[in-house]
Amino acid sequence: MELLVNPANYSNAIDLIDLGVNSIYVGLKEFSTRNNCVVSFEELKEIVKSKKDTKILVLVNRFFFEPEIEALTTHLKEICRLPIDGIVFNDYAVQQIMFEHNLHKPLIYNSETLVTNYEQFDFYLENNINEVSLARELNVREINEIANKKNKMRIEIQVAGYAFVMHSRWKLLTNFKNTQINSQVDLSKRKLLIREQTRKEPLIIYEDDSGTNIFTAYNLCLIDKLSELKQVDVIRIDSFLHDANWTINMAKIFMKAIKNIDNYSASMIEQLQNEVKTLSNDINSRGFFLMDKKDLIYLLKEDVYE
Repeated sequence: MELLVNPANYSNAIDLIDLGVNSIYVGLKEFSTRNNCVVSFEELKEIVKSKKDTKILVLVNRFFFEPEIEALTTHLKEICRLPIDGIVFNDYAVQQIMFEHNLHKPLIYNSETLVTNYEQFDFYLENNINEVSLARELNVREINEIANKKNKMRIEIQVAGYAFVMHSRWKLLTNFKNTQINSQVDLSKRKLLIREQTRKEPLIIYEDDSGTNIFTAYNLCLIDKLSELKQVDVIRIDSFLHDANWTINMAKIFMKAIKNIDNYSASMIEQLQNEVKTLSNDINSRGFFLMDKKDLIYLLKEDVYE
């Protein structure tokens, strides 16, 4: 089991390399979204120079329109000249460009919500995609069923951080500000909460240059369930909307868990859970992992969902 971490910023990326995490992923402006660590090309080169035993992945997870294809092609050619260890993508334009221009870097497909079964894997492998990120809506039985049938595919799951819900190309917050409240306040690139009248629980809404993104307002955290996920190749900590302190300490906690995965005692799990709770005031949830209503969403800072 390997640990993949999304750094909070450039210096945090260097700290994670020094810590010895297996992999990190960083993005470049205009080609990635939902990502704290957006670096310049010169900074990417410095990260690659400093990588030691840590794999460096580049996040290219935006959707691209026809007028953007030329810039995307140039971008992919530039980053493929560096000794990076893979590209994380969402839009199949990335895979097609890599094929057409004979660019050889490992491809990791993260569509956020679409990879839900192993029947898809033959298609991915035929298209030189050797690793996929599973949807968060899967429970432990489904994850392990996929792991048993993965063949040559590597599978990854998110184990910590806010869980992505949906994305829109529309700039919904800016639109709302201009048409409904006529405010001069810039609502973009801010962590805001939104709540439907029929629901008690909020969601996080965040607008950036690529559009509007919605996340759970609780942190996904599977620290107590790692022993049930031994067949998963990569576990991912997503730091988006978290700071460097949260990221580096969460990485330390999960590295400790992986090291002791074969002797995962109740006392160790309790210790690690307590360490997680000290990092923020957010509620930590197992998401869909157990498919139990009380574990899906916490409305209030309580132990039980009612």
